[in-house]
Amino acid sequence: MAGVRARTTSLLKEAAARRAGPGRALVEDAGLVVRAAIDMAARFRRGGRLLAFGAGAAATDAGHLAVEFTHPVIVGKRALPAISLANDASLVSGIAVSRGYGAVFSTQVRMLGRPEDVAVGFAVDDRCGDVLGAFAAARQLGMLTVALVDGALVDGALVDRTLVDGTLVDHVLDARCADPRIAGEAHMTTYHLLWELVHVFLDDPGLLDEPDLRGERGLRADPGPARPAPYGCDADATCVTCADTAVPVHVTELRPGGLAVVDTGGGTEEISVALVEARVGDTVLVHAGEAIAVLGGDAS
Repeated sequence: MAGVRARTTSLLKEAAARRAGPGRALVEDAGLVVRAAIDMAARFRRGGRLLAFGAGAAATDAGHLAVEFTHPVIVGKRALPAISLANDASLVSGIAVSRGYGAVFSTQVRMLGRPEDVAVGFAVDDRCGDVLGAFAAARQLGMLTVALVDGALVDGALVDRTLVDGTLVDHVLDARCADPRIAGEAHMTTYHLLWELVHVFLDDPGLLDEPDLRGERGLRADPGPARPAPYGCDADATCVTCADTAVPVHVTELRPGGLAVVDTGGGTEEISVALVEARVGDTVLVHAGEAIAVLGGDAS
């Protein structure tokens, strides 16, 4: 038993030692993470969405990242639109059959991407599939691009040419580790930080112009015309109907395109009623800006 305990202790110390370097590197790169989050928050404020993608094991990170934004772990935080391009097996396999595996992400970016959107790609080795192609498609559309890479890939000429020099990617966040398992852990920590910081900047938009946060290059929040806030929504506050919490609201007006204006008790906001048959006077249950059930209506 003593031998097993000693061996286990030794393995745990070795595992901790292998992670010390990437952990320190992430602290050193804090400014890079902050600046990426500033630009992402600016895109979300303009009505943008997040499109995440990655091949192989990194596909699970893309899915995890999308879930973090659409289903916040902190109750009351607004749900932000995010899609993992690796999740739909029928779409991925269909594109692979018709156009080849090397087009599975770039094709979806061209189909779904908009200039105000954010593309986050995971490139963890030289076999990153269509990740670079997706970044190229995103750049052509004017999307903000963020790459999470590992140390081994950054050392390669391919990434030096297409990522680090800014040809395809606005923000490169490097795990600085050649071990893909540890790099994956660093990436998970990084995108949880991105999620947290994006909400910090959305909740306090004045921080977007703080000189101390823009870094040595004097970076400003990603430029571009601001998109108006939803109807009756204070752009500087968290919307009642935007949050990842189901709340009842009262329909006061129906609008074209499956939209409606609702009374939240503290003001009016615009929501989607595309999934339900709502009428003026109905009380509907709203989650993340989407009416998901009709709870009742006026007797009239």
